[in-house]
Amino acid sequence: MQEQKLHLIHSFLNDITRISDKAELNSLAGSYAEKLGIDSAERQEDIIYKLWQDAEMLGGKLIAKAGSDPNKRLDALTEEEKAELSEVEDIISENRFDYHFQPIVSASDGGIYSYEALMRPRSEKKLSPYHIIKYAELTERLDEIECATFLNVLNIIDTKKEMFSGRRVFLNSIPNTKLCGEDLKNVCRLLVSHSDTVVVEMTEQSEPDEHELSILKERYRNMNVQVAIDDYGTGYSNVKNLLMYMPNYVKIDRSLLSEIQNSPTKRHFVREIIEFCHDNGIMALAEGVETLEELRTVILLGVDLIQGFYTARPSAEVIDAIPHDIRQEIKRYRQERQDGKDQQIYTAEGSERILLDKLVKDDYKCILIMSGDVTVVGRPLLDTDMHIEVSKGFKGRITLENVSLSNVKNRPCIDIGDDCEAVLVLLGENKLDKSGIRVPESSKLTFEGEGRLSIRLSDAECFGIGNGISFKHGELIFDQPGCIRIDADCKTAIGIGSGLGGKISVKQGQYIINISGDMGIAIGSLYADCELDICSSDISTDISVSRGSAIGSLTCRADIHIWRSSAKLYMGGTEITAIGTVGGDSCNVLIDDANVIVNIRAGRCTCVGALDGSSSFRVERASFRGTAGGEKVLAFGGFSKDTKTTLFCADTTVALETQVDQREYLSGDRLEIVSGRTRFTVNGKEVEVRSDDKKQL
Repeated sequence: MQEQKLHLIHSFLNDITRISDKAELNSLAGSYAEKLGIDSAERQEDIIYKLWQDAEMLGGKLIAKAGSDPNKRLDALTEEEKAELSEVEDIISENRFDYHFQPIVSASDGGIYSYEALMRPRSEKKLSPYHIIKYAELTERLDEIECATFLNVLNIIDTKKEMFSGRRVFLNSIPNTKLCGEDLKNVCRLLVSHSDTVVVEMTEQSEPDEHELSILKERYRNMNVQVAIDDYGTGYSNVKNLLMYMPNYVKIDRSLLSEIQNSPTKRHFVREIIEFCHDNGIMALAEGVETLEELRTVILLGVDLIQGFYTARPSAEVIDAIPHDIRQEIKRYRQERQDGKDQQIYTAEGSERILLDKLVKDDYKCILIMSGDVTVVGRPLLDTDMHIEVSKGFKGRITLENVSLSNVKNRPCIDIGDDCEAVLVLLGENKLDKSGIRVPESSKLTFEGEGRLSIRLSDAECFGIGNGISFKHGELIFDQPGCIRIDADCKTAIGIGSGLGGKISVKQGQYIINISGDMGIAIGSLYADCELDICSSDISTDISVSRGSAIGSLTCRADIHIWRSSAKLYMGGTEITAIGTVGGDSCNVLIDDANVIVNIRAGRCTCVGALDGSSSFRVERASFRGTAGGEKVLAFGGFSKDTKTTLFCADTTVALETQVDQREYLSGDRLEIVSGRTRFTVNGKEVEVRSDDKKQL
């Protein structure tokens, strides 16, 4: 008989774990009291009665600990919320969860450091993770959420680990929840298997239980699993809990970072958090960065990692890199933080092979090349804050193989010293960020190699290869079969050349030059005479400037020879010429055995020639396609009418849209046609063209 009553008390203890209010407890207790025969105070000393009292008291404590009455909370839900609750319960029961992955990026170079796995419920009601947690807590199903999160994400890592490219994955966890039985075994097995990948991120819903926390810490420590604390600086994530966790990562809450650039108090607090982390071997992560200003501020404060919509949004597909422009912003702000500190310089004397990986680890910022043939080797995904200086009088070869360089504002990535004769050999993919290659007037630089070189410019006044707007450049010889690309977004920009000119010889290669700004030139000079010889090359430009030229000079004479080459020149602006000079007094252009396409649009422009000077333009055994539009537009020569154009065995097509009457510019002694095929269209109508021998075409 007593054994039967003990079984009843056992059942009662199981049942009270499912009740939600005092009334339900009273009803349940009354039912079991009748079964147990507890109806008299005479039996108060009986062991069954004492166990019964303990069980009843436990039920009351469980209800008290639950806080507000869950039934009342459920009853207070609107019809819409009840429908959401029902849907959430189905989602949990059916494990209808997907996961998006948001990159966590390095504050030093913008590379992806890790990802956070973020829950996305599958539902037509468009429920958010907030809804899932809200209703799971209301119905006491947070344990099931914890279990689903661990098993789902760990199984993704287990079956698709390669898509994370060796990077870590942050997995959200609610410390006060519990896993048990087979679920706990499976989770532990997967955690041990992927301890080099998983970071358990503690997301607080309530004040953590210190005893349970100590068990979790010991468990993760034994499995060699790293831990992160979330939302630091708000709620339960305070200094006390930070000291309890002693995590590997601290995620600084978004509330501390919003508009931080405008709040000295926030900056002071966040700086102290970062310094505390660094003093204790913890990585500080800025969470929820949404603007450029916030990004710059947290980097200057010294944060290690960045996560937020500005750098990358969560996505179902795991991305391998954030946008290039944002990476460059991160590196610029990192350099701004470092600027003013002493640079560590690596000196190369004699023939040497330099590995950038090693120099980066040793925190070198500059490679000084003194003598010999030097090879600098990087790797495609290794961006550095390093630059190269070549000592005065250097004579030798410098090979760049998959090298990425950058420098502080107004300083070149590669600075050739005076009186040098250097050969730059390009292998693989090479990148220069923020600045280019300076070649002083007294030096000579030759390009060789089959690799690529990309230069990105973003200063107010900038040049890609050559020298600044107030200087001459040395002799530039381009004899590489590979590609050189220059992208400039500057007020005044020079792709290849300088302000005051110098010798340029293009013997082969591919050139892609894109410029946006007030004034610019792709190849040539701004304020000096320009002599260019371009052979066996493929040139492409996309230029948007107020005044400028693709090939030639901005303000002075231009002599240009293009042969055995292809050129596609696209331009837009106010006063421009594709080949020639805008403000110079004369221009001499020869296109021989080449294919040239010009497409320009401006208020005042010409495809080839001196816009306001005398022009001599000759096409021999070549193809020329010119398209131009604007208020004052010419195909050849300038508005001074002192122009001589000769088309010798040429295939020429010109289409203009303009208010200028072209008849006087396309006839008489201005134009000579010797064989070939010629077609001119103005405002959609073909124009009759006569050469100087009066033959009608």
